Amino acid sequence: MTNADVLQQKLAALPEPVQDYLYSEQAGDLNEKIITRNKLPEGQEPILFMLLRELFVKDVPLPRLVVEIKGRFNFDDARARQLAVDIAGFRLLPLDKWLGDVDGTIRSLGGNPAQYPDFRVKIEHRTAEAAAQDIVNESITEVADPSAQSRLRGVVESFLAGVRTEEQTKDVLTRPRKIGGLGFDPKAADRVLEEAREETRSVVIDRGAPPAAQPTAAGVAAANIAKAAAPAGEPEPSAPPPAPAKPKDDFSTIKPEDEAEIARLKEVTLPAKGVEQADETARRIEASIDEIYQASGLKTEDEAMAKRIKTVIGNRLRDVRDQMETLEIMVQPKELGGLGMSQDGARALLNVIQSKLKSVHDEHAVQVMTEKTEWVEKEKAQKVEGEAREKQEDLSDLERLYSSIVSKSKKAMKNAPPSPMPAPAAPAAPAPSAPPVPPNLPIATTNPVPPELRAPAVVPLPAPPAPAPRPAAPPLTIVRPTPGVAVMPQVQGSVDAPKPRMDDVKPVARVTGPVEELRAITIVDFRRLSKEPAEAAARIKDKIDVLAEQSYTRRNEAIAAWGASEVVRTYLELMGEGLNGIPLKDAIAARQAARKPHLTPEEFQAVGALSRQLRY
Repeated sequence: MTNADVLQQKLAALPEPVQDYLYSEQAGDLNEKIITRNKLPEGQEPILFMLLRELFVKDVPLPRLVVEIKGRFNFDDARARQLAVDIAGFRLLPLDKWLGDVDGTIRSLGGNPAQYPDFRVKIEHRTAEAAAQDIVNESITEVADPSAQSRLRGVVESFLAGVRTEEQTKDVLTRPRKIGGLGFDPKAADRVLEEAREETRSVVIDRGAPPAAQPTAAGVAAANIAKAAAPAGEPEPSAPPPAPAKPKDDFSTIKPEDEAEIARLKEVTLPAKGVEQADETARRIEASIDEIYQASGLKTEDEAMAKRIKTVIGNRLRDVRDQMETLEIMVQPKELGGLGMSQDGARALLNVIQSKLKSVHDEHAVQVMTEKTEWVEKEKAQKVEGEAREKQEDLSDLERLYSSIVSKSKKAMKNAPPSPMPAPAAPAAPAPSAPPVPPNLPIATTNPVPPELRAPAVVPLPAPPAPAPRPAAPPLTIVRPTPGVAVMPQVQGSVDAPKPRMDDVKPVARVTGPVEELRAITIVDFRRLSKEPAEAAARIKDKIDVLAEQSYTRRNEAIAAWGASEVVRTYLELMGEGLNGIPLKDAIAARQAARKPHLTPEEFQAVGALSRQLRY
């Protein structure tokens, strides 16, 4: 493919408003003005038209316009600047929303933008996320599963942002869902791609830089340059001191501030209302459930589904489920007992529930604080009683120890006051004696127990006979060899010793799931996913999205596992070195020299962009 063919493809891919302007009737008149004002000969007109095409597709950036004119037209500096100002004023200024700061370029070259036509081409700028959302909502009606819609939106967004090519996007769309795809047939995938291409032709997709909150290679380098350019005598601004560590909460010790809070609560706490207060709280919760259900947009004629929705709302208002559990049941498919909502819809509904939660429990909070006050008072009283009891026990132990020491000293016992005589103990009652035997009973001289009921007599066993002595071994016979007669070697009969046996080495079976796979990904594995770091990061996001379809808990486990991988750990180490003033390129070079795991600048940017996408 020649350069002209490539340029023609880029022109065909321009947004429709830009193409309409390029091929409009006034384009020829504006070109004629440029040729006439700068007295260009006929041989240089094709050069002008080629330069305009390259400017429109951004192959030639605006800062290089004067340099390109000098090289192509062989003009001096003054004439090249004049031609550059006319090109920017007549042809590029109407496309300032597409090409950038054309007005500033004209002023930097000494021109006045007010001398040129004030016509501007209206170009709509949209983010890749918003454009992808419109494609999913308006065109792809056969995707009913909210989780599948969310994944489709992510795939289309990556295509519009330039992360995936058409072939890679189609591969993800047609890939089975079990292995990270969407399971579309080829015709449906082509329809999605056509909708995305149509969107890029009608509007301009913004592919902005990442937020400033994440330090990038360019940001760290710029900070280092500014630091080096600062005057030598000017002190560096000192970093704010680190915040002190938060002490661990102690809920068992009653502190002075707790006593002050108890006194304040005693003054402001309303009298308990008992059952009436509980009934009022229940009525507030039921009214809030109905209000949220009516405003949620989930109202349905299905009684079972309506009851399920109200149960989810009520469980959160009653604090039976926390925010994460409520969000998980909202996005869970209906077939599994959830509400089948999208992530955005579930978050919006959860925010409404959270705003109602405080107002519903205002009355209940007073009762809880009253109970807390009573509990604290009870704990305080028990603590005082326990301290008094321990003190009394210590005094008793001290008295017993004193008595035991004094009893061992005769002089101390002589001077000790007489101890009171113990009261005589009452005589113990005599134990009942056995009744006497009547003298007229006969005395038996024989055993009255029959022989068959008596215990068997113990007969000692005879001692075993001593073992017979073993016969002595016969003497060895020495056979002397006869000269000239071959003698067969004799082998003494002996018990063969067991030979060592070498068992085969059996590998230990390791079960690796998708979460463990994310945790075990190394930088080498990350690079094997794709040659392009952005595409490799998109595949990691696909793996996390597959787990997110199961539940929010699985999504959190996947994100935590990815955060523990070697890729993210290396990314965080490089970011920490950048925050310490080390440029990204120098940090990478140092890790390469030390043979440590390292990321390229492109991989650093891709991992950072993925981290921002995985935020809640």
